[in-house]
Amino acid sequence: MRGIELRQLRYFSIVAKELHFRRAAELAFVTQPALSQQIAKLEQTMGVELLRRDRRSVELTPAGAVLRDELDIMFSQMERALRLTREAGQYRSCTLSIGLVEYTNLAFIPPALIRLQALYPNVRILRHEMNSVLQMDALLKRTIDVGFGVQVAPLPADGSLRGQPIFDSGWALLLREDDPLAARAAITVDDLRSQRLIMFERRLNTDLYDRMVDSCRAHGFTPSFVYETSQPQMGMSLVGQGMGAMVGATYIFSAPPAGLVVRPVEGMGPLQVQVFSRGGEDNPLILEFIELVAAEARRAQFDLAELSGRS
Repeated sequence: MRGIELRQLRYFSIVAKELHFRRAAELAFVTQPALSQQIAKLEQTMGVELLRRDRRSVELTPAGAVLRDELDIMFSQMERALRLTREAGQYRSCTLSIGLVEYTNLAFIPPALIRLQALYPNVRILRHEMNSVLQMDALLKRTIDVGFGVQVAPLPADGSLRGQPIFDSGWALLLREDDPLAARAAITVDDLRSQRLIMFERRLNTDLYDRMVDSCRAHGFTPSFVYETSQPQMGMSLVGQGMGAMVGATYIFSAPPAGLVVRPVEGMGPLQVQVFSRGGEDNPLILEFIELVAAEARRAQFDLAELSGRS
């Protein structure tokens, strides 16, 4: 064990699962050269080749496969040890209260909650439907512990609240494959002028709704909304039936139904999802969840980038 660092084992474990150095570097919060360097040091210290890699692929050697499986066991035991330690310290039951707009369909939250439950089996999750403006007040009043959304109002200058960017997105249009606009790699705001649009209800996020409308009006027209919904699945179904095209954040359409395609809308500005919490937060449950969410968001960002590259 002399010379082997825990971070090297963690890095290798990520690479062994992803079999993709750039993706693994994103998930490990390090640069790709630094990740490669640490893996090389681990191989040198152990005296065996763990990975075979070229410009196109990465694969495990037989020794690497053994180490991957053993590390899975080791890290699982470490998590169990930490959980039992918390329980021994009377940290047996806990509640996490989160605020978000369910319509946004943030794909990285469910896997983060599953991983959190593995660490805290007795955790109870409370969800509150509220946009980012309402989340600010709810955090200060301790109605919620964590919030998710696009920041549309400044945070208090006194540092009582903090926002951590975790996911970058933009606006997109969900179309049928036979729609003329589907043949384009991207569309513009002006292309929405003649479209029958399906949109989320204004009450769900007044600021983002108005931002979209203002973008259209700045181009000389008012968007034609034929249907407003509180459920993204309903909107997607209507698009499939030919009622119109659905506009929303790119992450809402991360897994479009068969027969539908997603195209980015240029000229409407970025949408940066943040996780909001109280300044100086020291609750290990909350901090652990934020860290897990950030990791899953990086994975989702990478998946979205790959999906866009294939479109």
